[in-house]
Amino acid sequence: MLRVDRILFPTDGSECAGQAHRHAQHLAAHFDAALHVISVEEHDVDPDEVIEVEEASLQARVHGVEPGGGALPAARLRERAVTHPTAAGGILNYVVQYDVDLVVMGTHGRRGLRRLVLGSVAEEAVRKAPCPVLTVGRGAVAPQDMEGGTLLVPVDFSEHRFRLMAHAREIAPVYGMDLTLLHVVDATGLPNAYGAHGSPPDPGVLSDRAEEVLDVEAESLRTKGIEVTLDVRGGHPAAEVLDVAEERGAAFIAIATHGRTGLERMLMGSVAEKVLRRAPCPVCAVKSFGRSLVDGHDSAGA
Repeated sequence: MLRVDRILFPTDGSECAGQAHRHAQHLAAHFDAALHVISVEEHDVDPDEVIEVEEASLQARVHGVEPGGGALPAARLRERAVTHPTAAGGILNYVVQYDVDLVVMGTHGRRGLRRLVLGSVAEEAVRKAPCPVLTVGRGAVAPQDMEGGTLLVPVDFSEHRFRLMAHAREIAPVYGMDLTLLHVVDATGLPNAYGAHGSPPDPGVLSDRAEEVLDVEAESLRTKGIEVTLDVRGGHPAAEVLDVAEERGAAFIAIATHGRTGLERMLMGSVAEKVLRRAPCPVCAVKSFGRSLVDGHDSAGA
């Protein structure tokens, strides 16, 4: 069972924020959760504190959010402006201070030099937040248009896959989606699930073995009444995830992130960050650490 009591929606008034707001409202209504709407003012203050600015409504300063939170009951809505040296830091501090279960936010999909210089608030939140983060880009459809769509779940056979699959199992019914499990055979790192020892076998053998393992693990999802299809491919994980999302017209992606930082992340890159930057649909990053929204996620086949 998915448990969501507090959802955080940070807004900067952009088009992407407007798209993300609709998903935040939809999820808050579905789970009867409190929706915290914040704007972060960047000022030189104590970075360990969240300083709230009293306002009747964020509408006085930030556009792109419907007054009163739209259809959400006023009793479940919290609107605040906070100050912090950085936007990402303000969001992350708020998550900890208010024990947030889920962050829903827009991403501008920056690429090239501007992204390298300025960084991405969404990417930093995905990397560091101790809870799942749902990012929504400009091309995302409204929640009510996702019914009957595909939830794409890339599985890498790490020990964290059960947490990811448990979240996917619970997210799919929220939007009325079917589920596709995708595994990308990456020759640079062969998990034990392939049964490969010493010299790697033929790529076709690896693909067959991966599909066998996926099919077994998919049974825990099918027993919940979810229609599951399998897709096994070779190549670079991030590129293949994006290709499959486009080919299948995925309405949603749920992906694991391992929280790498520093030199390791810079050299290896992050599949999750590359996917959320370019995905044509909302992406839910499920953390390998910190808060889980699903009970019993650590058991095999959960």
